Amino acid sequence: MVIPFSVIELLVLGIALLIYARHARDYEKITLEGSELFIELHLGNRFTQYRWNAPWVRINDPESLKDQKKDLISLEMGTEVVKIGQFILAEKRADLAKEIRQAVRLSLH
Repeated sequence: MVIPFSVIELLVLGIALLIYARHARDYEKITLEGSELFIELHLGNRFTQYRWNAPWVRINDPESLKDQKKDLISLEMGTEVVKIGQFILAEKRADLAKEIRQAVRLSLH
């Protein structure tokens, strides 16, 4: 009588571990080399890379702290938009945007 419930419990635990493992290695990486800004996003099974000319990148602060998942830093170049900052506290996102902006400014000199 207990065995079917144990099997169900182990199946649910296994599924939860698979979902966790899928996102355990997610990351966002921003690298500034000379006048090029490299952005790497690894989310789940999706890996995306961007290579942009740093002086042309527009860095927008998060708009508010009301919806923390949606209020990310947006990096824009032309028609491409990349949202970053989901792995840091919402209160620190404006500081990150400021740091990126300063680094880009310093790379121009």
